[in-house]
Amino acid sequence: MVGLIQKLLFDLIESSAGEEAGREVRRRADVPQDKEFLIYEAYDDAEFRRIFASMLDVLNLGQEEAEEAFAAFFLKDSEVRWPIWFKMAKNAREFLLRQPRIHNGFATSQRDPALRAAIDDKFEVEDCDGEVIVHYKSANQLCGLYMALARRVIIHYGDNAVVKEACCMKNGAPECEIHIL
Repeated sequence: MVGLIQKLLFDLIESSAGEEAGREVRRRADVPQDKEFLIYEAYDDAEFRRIFASMLDVLNLGQEEAEEAFAAFFLKDSEVRWPIWFKMAKNAREFLLRQPRIHNGFATSQRDPALRAAIDDKFEVEDCDGEVIVHYKSANQLCGLYMALARRVIIHYGDNAVVKEACCMKNGAPECEIHIL
């Protein structure tokens, strides 16, 4: 997982619950207090899962609630950090069709082929008769976060669409399949 996610997750924790909460999440997740997450560097997915689980415990949040909060925080940061991404698309559909290429662009900074593949292999998208079908495959099982982000992108563009999951890895499927109509 690219360090941008961990960095923003800690930014969210500390902005909503204070620096002590961030330190406690690090302690529970066995992450050194002085570790900085670089936004273009790849980090261990298992470490991310420990951080996320610790955040749920420390902030007393359910997974869906945390994914919604993080989606809002992440999108707000992205609009400031990369405004051109949003200007390049006329609507949510165009943006969501482009999203895997944006995501996989982070892989280009990785020299290790295994790290690059771990980033590249998470998303595949289909444009199917006006419907965007996203195939998501990750041990992190953040399909809920992706769906929350998709809903936020739809709102950002003022579009109307429905986001639903046809199948999910959490229920034993080989991948999560998300439909945006």
